[in-house]
Amino acid sequence: MSSARGAALRALVALERGESDRLREALQTKGLEPRDQAFAFELAHGVMRRQELLDHVLTALAHRGLPKDPALMVALRLGAYQLLFVPGMPTHAAVHETVELVRGNKGFANAILRTITKGILDRAADPASFRTELALSPTRMFRLPAPLPDDEAAALAILHSLPEFLVVRWREHFGDEAMRTVAAAATATPAVWLRIGAAFAVADVAAALLAAGVETAPGEHPRLLRWSGGTSPFTSPPFQAGQFVVQDPTAFAAAEAVPCKPGDTVIDLCAAPGTKTTALAERVGTNGVVFAYDNDGHRRLRISENVARLGLGSVVRVVDTTANLPAADAVLADVPCSNSGVLARRVEVRTRITAETFGELAPLQRRLLQQAIALCKPGGTVVYSTCSIDREENEDLVAAVLADPNTPRCERGLSRLTLPRAGAGDGGFYALLRRS
Repeated sequence: MSSARGAALRALVALERGESDRLREALQTKGLEPRDQAFAFELAHGVMRRQELLDHVLTALAHRGLPKDPALMVALRLGAYQLLFVPGMPTHAAVHETVELVRGNKGFANAILRTITKGILDRAADPASFRTELALSPTRMFRLPAPLPDDEAAALAILHSLPEFLVVRWREHFGDEAMRTVAAAATATPAVWLRIGAAFAVADVAAALLAAGVETAPGEHPRLLRWSGGTSPFTSPPFQAGQFVVQDPTAFAAAEAVPCKPGDTVIDLCAAPGTKTTALAERVGTNGVVFAYDNDGHRRLRISENVARLGLGSVVRVVDTTANLPAADAVLADVPCSNSGVLARRVEVRTRITAETFGELAPLQRRLLQQAIALCKPGGTVVYSTCSIDREENEDLVAAVLADPNTPRCERGLSRLTLPRAGAGDGGFYALLRRS
């Protein structure tokens, strides 16, 4: 699997050098076997989820300081990640194959990784000693070469590779227990959820997926299945037949919050990649219409692809401008945000989010919400949603828009904040506004 390791190395080095800011775009796996593609994806995303913790370990072991060469630094992270977080990874493979990626200083890389292996013990970690003992599994632990800080927020920031200001913010907003839950969710591998099309029986799709080697488990929502194992669902006949689309439960809940019915006219204002658009289209039916807009032409193509695959082209109209749109019965404004509720899924966000990010995004979010209200007919409903869990982008933003004298009069309805939970779903927020 050395080619998979090489693909992960190249993608992470590109991010380290600032040549790319999106891991998915930097990760080129063409030419790799599906198994190697999956391994490269796991390595690259896993290293980014654990980067601060990996660097904490490597800093303590590199007595002359961490290397300045981005390729060598990334290779060390790759090796350390495999040794600590890839279950069943043979030590010789993690060390040898990773060292082979290094052009120079092979001896240094080998020594550092070999030292890490000496700290891995076949016993359970003591939960009371989490600052010095890292649980790798119920029966394996790693003795940290340097303890985590005494302050819990600072310790969690390193343990889960998060900006410390963000962990402190969660403690202030949600309390200690929720802070721990949200931080842990940020480093968990996110579940892949399949939203089954309204025209199909969930049990039939699950059976067809199983026949194709795709294992699924039911979710709390009756139309959601969680991919639990086996082959990839994205090469299966049900996928090609447009029987499902990937959508997290929290994102689906925001689309379901839009109170549309058969025959309605709905506008999806920030629609890419079209998963919420297609959920709305299934509800308005062939007598209704969903106008899907996104200001990015490339992302509008993603909407069209999803709409076509799900067979909803007669209901959805992808538009390149919001000018001349009719007044809508309902408008969904799923606005650009900090992504603080989906840090496990969008791993590179943790490297660029700052305390100023929320205020910098606020003017755009206010403008989009006011535009959504203007596009909604009197008596209609606007749903404002984000994949953020920060009140500055959510409750405070909605309150500020409603207090603006230039905003058409609206009555505020139900709102919902969902905190991310490992294995359960992403974080996010939505609020309903009814235009008077």
